[in-house]
Amino acid sequence: MRAVVRKARPSDRSELMKFIRGIWGGHDYIPQVWDDWLGDRKGSMFVVEVGGVPVGMNRFRILEDGSAWFEGVRVHPKYRGQGLASLLGENSMRLARAKGVKTFRLTSGSRNHTAHRQIARMKFKEASRISVYEAPKRRLEGDPTVRRAEGGDEKKLVRLIRGTKEFKMGSGVFWDGFAAASLTPGVIGGLVREGAVWHSGKGVAVTRVGGEGGEQWRQVCFAGGPLADSSRVVRHALSLEGKVRPRRRLVYLAQGSPIIGDLRRRAFTRMGSLILFERSAAKG
Repeated sequence: MRAVVRKARPSDRSELMKFIRGIWGGHDYIPQVWDDWLGDRKGSMFVVEVGGVPVGMNRFRILEDGSAWFEGVRVHPKYRGQGLASLLGENSMRLARAKGVKTFRLTSGSRNHTAHRQIARMKFKEASRISVYEAPKRRLEGDPTVRRAEGGDEKKLVRLIRGTKEFKMGSGVFWDGFAAASLTPGVIGGLVREGAVWHSGKGVAVTRVGGEGGEQWRQVCFAGGPLADSSRVVRHALSLEGKVRPRRRLVYLAQGSPIIGDLRRRAFTRMGSLILFERSAAKG
């Protein structure tokens, strides 16, 4: 079997969707994001061909911390177990290295053991686990003690965020649209200037509007600090109403955070668990 990896083209869609539409009981998100991914200059999407026919795909993009994020790996059931996912992954890692990337990351659902074995073959290691919770449909009340961080707060917020146990338990990342980037001092400073950081007492949260395939949601990308303070900041962040009014409100939390128990008591619903995998870009 001769397999060839190349850049994705618009004409690949119909052949790939023949099998992708049946994944996850017809709920795979790839059909909704294909056009966006194809036109996204910040990312690169690839297909693997066998006999001139596309039978698999993947994508990588460079995140704001300079890491490479790998996603969207799909292989036709007939061709699984033949090394095509690894071929796609090795191609993306090679190209990311050429861009000077030092760290590779990806995620997988905690129950997707088949994917975990493939990820291990590519020498990725589990870094941390997070749980994703959705807020109840009812309106959440804001809190006047919570305020948006401003430019002069950058140094304080760097110390605050990086000093929380959630930062340590969650591998020091924040989640945006199911991708994770490091909360480096530079990234935190950028988030503060963006107006994405909220705090009260020693509690802190990063919030953004995320989206995929035409769907948008308000998301708490990171939260940490003492329970009373952090819970108050999370609920305030989700109460915000801007120009965009997403239907869903999500919270990404490092597993083991006491904030999780508080959200459960407040009728937040657990959507699932994700494992963050990571490896150095160094060869070997």
